[in-house]
Amino acid sequence: MDTLRFYFVTWNVATRSPGQDLNSLLDFPSQFNKNKPLPDFYVIGLQEVKSQPQNMLMDSLFTDQWTSMFNNILCRQGFIVAKSIRLQGIILLVYTQIKHVTHLRDIEAQYTKTGLGGLWGNKGAVSVRFNIYGCSVCLVNCHLAAHEHLLEERIHDYNTIIKEHFYHLTETSNILYHDYVFWIGDLNFRVDHPAGRSPSSEEIVAALQKVEKDKYTSLLKHDQLLAVMESGEAFSEFSEPEIKFPPTYKFNIGTDDYDLKRKPSWTDRILYKVIANNYENITLRADLISYNHMPHYIVSDHKPVVAQFNIKIRSAVPVAAPKIKKAQIRMRSALIKPEGDASMVEPIAAFTAVDNNLSLDSNEQEEEAFSNYTVKTVEFDPIVRIWYIGDADFRTQCTLSPDVEIHPNDWIGIYDANFHSLDDYIAYEYLAKVSVSQAAPAPGQPRTITLSFPVGSGVRTPGFYRFIYFSQPNNDVRSVLGISEPFEVSSKEDRLVTIDPCIEASTSASPGQSERSTATTDIFTDFTGLDVAKLSRHFSNDLSID
Repeated sequence: MDTLRFYFVTWNVATRSPGQDLNSLLDFPSQFNKNKPLPDFYVIGLQEVKSQPQNMLMDSLFTDQWTSMFNNILCRQGFIVAKSIRLQGIILLVYTQIKHVTHLRDIEAQYTKTGLGGLWGNKGAVSVRFNIYGCSVCLVNCHLAAHEHLLEERIHDYNTIIKEHFYHLTETSNILYHDYVFWIGDLNFRVDHPAGRSPSSEEIVAALQKVEKDKYTSLLKHDQLLAVMESGEAFSEFSEPEIKFPPTYKFNIGTDDYDLKRKPSWTDRILYKVIANNYENITLRADLISYNHMPHYIVSDHKPVVAQFNIKIRSAVPVAAPKIKKAQIRMRSALIKPEGDASMVEPIAAFTAVDNNLSLDSNEQEEEAFSNYTVKTVEFDPIVRIWYIGDADFRTQCTLSPDVEIHPNDWIGIYDANFHSLDDYIAYEYLAKVSVSQAAPAPGQPRTITLSFPVGSGVRTPGFYRFIYFSQPNNDVRSVLGISEPFEVSSKEDRLVTIDPCIEASTSASPGQSERSTATTDIFTDFTGLDVAKLSRHFSNDLSID
């Protein structure tokens, strides 16, 4: 793997609710093209999502309809919300395939208000930055000042965002310092003809109807954004793919007809910037796959604009991941050890109750390690015992690669095994609280840490969960260093049998029976004192044979 595919959407939704199916907006594989690969990242920028001053608190506590719909669609396809940020009606959503999650480093979100001289967030920008496979990426969604005559305000908005947007990582403290920058949004630049020669809206629409082969050159030469990019007043650091689609604003809502009260303009844009020669042994680049509008969406007075890019990442050396042997039977409250070598007991890749799309051993069965930058990782040991709710001391281990620096704010989140967002932890503990003191490893050697979760930690509902290790040097920046395989949490009242492979079987064996009878025999023959109805429920619902 030497490239990542990013799929971008920018759409001013004009305070409307989703009224159309959004699947086609995301260009999923269809029955006619089933082998088309999914992007590695989806980046969705929305503007004018309904947000009123009296609802600002509610907006911060509850997910809006647009975000909910995108979550429902993309999470069903196996994507995870890596990060999201909202500034009133401006929203940026970043989704990634789960195989990339443990390579996300230094994730940070920021915003800048430009409305009412910087006091109000109806205009401005939100952004998410992160490192992925040794490259820094910055994603910006903005909504700049409106109206044709306010060009100078748009220029000022851009320069304010560039100046005031600040990130905590020193090497990429500014938007423009990143290897890759993608700037999307309702930039609000209009078509601006010289005074005295400005055509009417009707004349522009008539000219658009005569355009052949998507050649809009005659109208685009009056585009304000292209003019200020050339003059150096704003966005001069960025490039834009050739526009081969008609203006995306302004339409009569519910139709494909332009609203003649405004001159048709390309307000909705996707720009990009690459520092190609930031590293000695590779030339970075962003290769355009497509740049277009989606004309059949009519719920807003804007048409959505989409683009796809492949970006070059730093060279990789494939390292085989450990194979998962499906050599055990898992039921809610018993682990049956297979006959033979005890070393054959390894974690189940995906339990019956767990979506296979979230299995960490992806189809390729390999991880990517990159030779020319440091890969900091945390690997959780297989969790083969069940965590019973209320256990006094649940222990497991994780191993940190030699270059992992432990910060006071590092934490371990407990997530549903089918988690859909990195923000959706169910519980968490700071590493400093649950790690057991151990001798320091030799220099350059991995460090193994025993994690001891006290009573009160963890979850309160039986099910399947994962641990995720977050490195967090400060409150604004975090990295995902490791994700465990799914493990089971069960309630004590549902416990059928507690089996420790290292402890001899119960001495309650019948006369003449060996005191060292196998665990399998105890489970399937010794039902003394068990509730038959409960036993039946366990065997019908919770027995999974791999």
